[in-house]
Amino acid sequence: MSYTDLNQIEIDLMAIRHNYNVLNGLLKSTGARIMAVVKSDAYGHGLVEVGQTLEAAGVWGFAVSEVEEAISLRQGGITAPILFMSGLPSGAEKEALDIDLIPGVAEVSSLNTLERVAAVRDKTCRVHLKVDTGMGRLGFSPDELYRVVKKLNQWPHLCFEGLYSHLSSADDPLDQVNTVQLNTFASVLDQVRGMGWNPSTVHLANSAGLIHFPSAHYDLVRPGLAIYGSYPGLQSQKGIELRPAMSFRSEIVSIRNPAEGSPVSYGHRFYTKRSSRIAVVPVGYDDGYLRSMSNRSMVLIRGRRCPVVGNICMKAFMVDVSLLDGVSPGEEAVLLGRQGDDIITAEDLAQWGGTISYELLCLLGSRNKRFFKRE
Repeated sequence: MSYTDLNQIEIDLMAIRHNYNVLNGLLKSTGARIMAVVKSDAYGHGLVEVGQTLEAAGVWGFAVSEVEEAISLRQGGITAPILFMSGLPSGAEKEALDIDLIPGVAEVSSLNTLERVAAVRDKTCRVHLKVDTGMGRLGFSPDELYRVVKKLNQWPHLCFEGLYSHLSSADDPLDQVNTVQLNTFASVLDQVRGMGWNPSTVHLANSAGLIHFPSAHYDLVRPGLAIYGSYPGLQSQKGIELRPAMSFRSEIVSIRNPAEGSPVSYGHRFYTKRSSRIAVVPVGYDDGYLRSMSNRSMVLIRGRRCPVVGNICMKAFMVDVSLLDGVSPGEEAVLLGRQGDDIITAEDLAQWGGTISYELLCLLGSRNKRFFKRE
């Protein structure tokens, strides 16, 4: 056994299902269905395990960003539709056709390549066209999209099933950019319908868009973060109860007893203010626990928040447990999740680390051993 064996990520798949049901309940008035975003190994939660859980719950389909992710889902028995959100990589067209994937396309060159490969194989490939309504990342401009729509018959082996875009600022529902994007997308949809193309699958809303903008539900919504139990912005915490699916636990491996005024860890950025008890936990930035959380984060020990002190190291950090009596090696330390009556959330970690919960979940889930709670 090594110290890394003490560091365990638990994924509560029943929390995943609960969150799906909560979000699905918000769609009753619009009739939209859920396309769950499971890119980046389901935000660190386990691609296949999450996919199987959601398919059993009734999800419409999945959104990924890598061919390997789609292949893993299919090998895991997933039969639901799978969309490549960010465009199909060149050379992956055969795989897309072989396992019935839906490329999200934002380049004419991709349409041409897909048509050529599909024609040779005498197959039809479903396609969703992406329009950039203000994200400024990927997508046809509205004018470029209109030029494509005028000549859809140039790609007879492609079934132009969907139209979609992405909201840049939905986590702040008062940001006026949302109004611009919502109006632009609605206008583009009206325009292409007037040109004779009536896409059967229209989608725009991410987690925040699903929660804040019912007008953006259309046929599908694409929640990612909310599926995993984190809230996409402070305003989204009102009215719905999501359950964090990921928790992270380790153990105390050593107790130090420095005198008042003693330095702790690299750079001596922390000195004890009294005779202290300092616990060592074998987790560091190599395990996804960001160094930027040094002297800012907290962990739960015996159900009580204890401060992380000194610079976080590559494979360890130190915790001041002076206010707890008799703490000893082998006791549990909760870095993320619930212990007793308190909980540390991904939002807490993100605030301490000066980042976003998405990054912390992906890092922690990919750098540590995962265990899945199914009941």
